[in-house]
Amino acid sequence: MACQVRIVGWYSGLDLRGKVVVWLAAAVGLFFAAYLGTLMVFSLLGVGEEQSGPAGTNAPGVTYPETTGASFPEADLAVNISSARWEGEKAVAEGSWKGDLSSVHCDLLEGNREFGRAIDWWDRGVPAAMSWSARTFSQEFVQDEGRRIHDPLDPEASYAVVCLGQFSGGWQISDSTAVEGTPPG
Repeated sequence: MACQVRIVGWYSGLDLRGKVVVWLAAAVGLFFAAYLGTLMVFSLLGVGEEQSGPAGTNAPGVTYPETTGASFPEADLAVNISSARWEGEKAVAEGSWKGDLSSVHCDLLEGNREFGRAIDWWDRGVPAAMSWSARTFSQEFVQDEGRRIHDPLDPEASYAVVCLGQFSGGWQISDSTAVEGTPPG
């Protein structure tokens, strides 16, 4: 009871600006308490957990479309990088696909294929060349001459290529591999 009297006395002694700050702080505290409570309830209920493929397994490099009743396409769809290498002043990745492909996009990373970081050295305006009849693709990574490069190539670093295929039905399949050879520099 004495504590309540002290709090009421303290609050009564505040000017209008102080009372507004107290109310705003209380509102923000209530908002965060409600937000954290909601997150806790969702985590206990398992809302937002990853979907898995057949028998509860996740296939690496495969994402699942939002359609219900879609069959798992692992055997019918594939993106495979057959080679990735440095050829003088550029890196070249070549590969193939299986299935009803819409497009392939490749990225050059510094580091290994699992924990590499994107670099700005290469010209993203050069798309992958695709042979629809042979079901193959080739991506050339050439230096972007049109702008200042913040991440120049490091001849001592390792590089990797990641290629992502977009398939009909919303499926995405990727493959990655190390780039062989030494970059220019």
